[in-house]
Amino acid sequence: MKNKVIIIAIMLIVLLMSTMFFGCAKSRVSFSLSKENIGVSINDEMYGLFLEDISYAGDGGLVSNLVQNGSFEYEYLDSKNDHFQGWKSSDIYCIISNENPLNENNTYYLHLDSSANGGNISNNGYVELYKEGTKKIDETKSDTPDMGFTKETKYEFSCYLRNIDYEGEISARIQSENNLSTALITVPTAAEGWVKVTCELEAKYSEDGFLAIDFNGVGSIDIDFVSLVSKSSYGYESSEWKYISLRQDMLDALKELSPNFIRFPGGCLAESASIEMAQYHNVDLKEYIYNWKDSIGPLEERKQIVNIWADVDRVYNNTQSMGYHEYFQLCEDLDADAIPILNVGIPCQFEAKYNKMKKKLDSGEISREEWEDYLKTVAYTPGEEDYIQYTQDVLDLIEYANGDISTEWGAKRAANGHPEPFNIKYIGLGNENWGELYWRNFDPLYNAIKEKYPEITIVSSAGYKFTGEEKEEAWEIINSKYADTIVDEHYYTGGEKLFKNNDYYDDYDRNGAKVFLGEYASTCQFFGKHITKNNLWSAIEDASYMTGLERNGDIVSMVAYAPTFAKVNSLCWDVNLIWFDSQSIVLTPNYYAQMLFSNNIGNKVINTDVNSYGFYSTTTINEEEEAIYVKIVNSNSSSVDINIDVSDFGNINMANMQYLSDKSQAACNNINSTTIVPKQKDVENTNGTISTKIDGYSINVIRIYYGSNNGEDAYVLPDIPSNMCQDVTQYNTPYITLGAFIAIMVILGVSIIGFALIGILRYIYKKKQKE
Repeated sequence: MKNKVIIIAIMLIVLLMSTMFFGCAKSRVSFSLSKENIGVSINDEMYGLFLEDISYAGDGGLVSNLVQNGSFEYEYLDSKNDHFQGWKSSDIYCIISNENPLNENNTYYLHLDSSANGGNISNNGYVELYKEGTKKIDETKSDTPDMGFTKETKYEFSCYLRNIDYEGEISARIQSENNLSTALITVPTAAEGWVKVTCELEAKYSEDGFLAIDFNGVGSIDIDFVSLVSKSSYGYESSEWKYISLRQDMLDALKELSPNFIRFPGGCLAESASIEMAQYHNVDLKEYIYNWKDSIGPLEERKQIVNIWADVDRVYNNTQSMGYHEYFQLCEDLDADAIPILNVGIPCQFEAKYNKMKKKLDSGEISREEWEDYLKTVAYTPGEEDYIQYTQDVLDLIEYANGDISTEWGAKRAANGHPEPFNIKYIGLGNENWGELYWRNFDPLYNAIKEKYPEITIVSSAGYKFTGEEKEEAWEIINSKYADTIVDEHYYTGGEKLFKNNDYYDDYDRNGAKVFLGEYASTCQFFGKHITKNNLWSAIEDASYMTGLERNGDIVSMVAYAPTFAKVNSLCWDVNLIWFDSQSIVLTPNYYAQMLFSNNIGNKVINTDVNSYGFYSTTTINEEEEAIYVKIVNSNSSSVDINIDVSDFGNINMANMQYLSDKSQAACNNINSTTIVPKQKDVENTNGTISTKIDGYSINVIRIYYGSNNGEDAYVLPDIPSNMCQDVTQYNTPYITLGAFIAIMVILGVSIIGFALIGILRYIYKKKQKE
């Protein structure tokens, strides 16, 4: 009898422990909003974008030119035929040459010798590289034509030709399974030198294909700077977009986020090429430090660079097509503040092996003199000629953006299509930089800008870590010497760190510098591969953290998810806001979380205390517009009834809720499937109480309009993009969901503990019986 009593008692303990764990999530939440609890002012323009040419985001993505390596400037990190990357030849002799090039910045071109039978060269565009869900090269994909032709669209083909002694015809051709369009090119005479030639081609069907240039003649001819651009692309032939145009669907996706600022062009891209590239050319890494002046003017005269995101399997140049001028123009078109990022005369510190060398210095393995010699190989030195010139380059950028047309660089801006100043307000000095070298190079640049352009707000850097000594040191230096800067923090997290640190900014010094969270993203560790890692669970983690960012909007002034774009099966980074291929675009749950938050925000916080286990919330208000935004993120599996007393705000004219939810945390969108998009529903409004039910695993924005605001101007959810899968289907997870996994593990763990206790008690009981 006693044995049975003990077993029943243990079972009750196990049941109680399980109930305590699973009962943490509330089934009903009620709270009040009152005018007396209106708190600090926040920046209602805190949400923006970060754009960098990574994963074909720029060249091969946003930039409309479909030709990869059209200027034959690509480089390998070995002795292969570097500059023919992306091209094929058939029945024609061709060789890369750099004798008497098109110009000093575009130094390579293709020389061809055609026989009586003729021949052709062809380009497949920015092809997909990897096997699905991996970073392993797929030989079939990487050899498959991937220029995305659009139905009933005309394309402008252009290139530069220099005739040596060629006689005959040359034609351009686009081709796919059902598309075939050919047009003759005017062949220049031998006396004309380099001549730009164009023709028009037309696609009848939306298919992937390739570009070919056919030579039907005899003799030698040189070709360079080949491009193929849709005449339907954004900015084509407009005076503002003088040199390039943009892929319309990708631009539209940016526009729907209503960005208040754009940070560009990096990221690591704005720092330098890789150390391997410097070693390959046997030069100091500082020779590859990025300079904005290489990115403006006619495309064929811009100095292309090896993209820092190149690796062993990917030959990857940055053509500078999306240069600083184009970014300024994009910001103007999207009504966003421009935040151009410049390095401080130092390369990417990861590439420079900075921490490794610093440890050697600190341990005595190298002397101070050797340390200084090392710094001279990787960075410009204040007071020396290269740093003095670089300082002028930085000041010239501000003059380019803001100077009158009568100034040297203001005149260059006007020549590039924008007579009026762009009127930038910010400039960033550094990207993920830290330590002695950064502050040594930052200080003179900071002083030079403040002396000549005191109205410009400088963005400083606090490194790349979520926490740590380097970050603490950076903040100490900034708040003592550069408190008028905005501090650029970056961190990419796993292990549900953002869930666990919702209060991260609660204790930041309100009298110090403001925070610019310039790059951040969570990575789901339990399920998903690449595009499917951008799932609902990662979006919920992002959104849970964003409630903390808004609550601390008096110190966190700007926020940007990163990276923004990635081409499917061509990625350099695992998680990305927007995925695309040659024909389609995929808006992720993370994208929709950003969209809901950025388009529904007030300018003051209403203090509430409703956060609990797995439940995150913040409320903002715009008193002038008489609008309240209650954001609730539910990371629990169970739904919650919400009751909000808003009677203190008088007559409620309209209330509704925009939300994102699914039964599976793994729900995600892909090229051929759409399973999760935001929805809107009305909420109940009874005698000043707003009532609704929010789903488990959901991101919610309750919008309340009172006083004279009837909600007519409230943000309206957009339609699914026409080139995103239109049929929204139920997500069928191939994985065990995180909630189910945790539940099983908890039940298993509790059971093991319970049975262990039973065993121990039975052993004690039997021992006492024997005694």
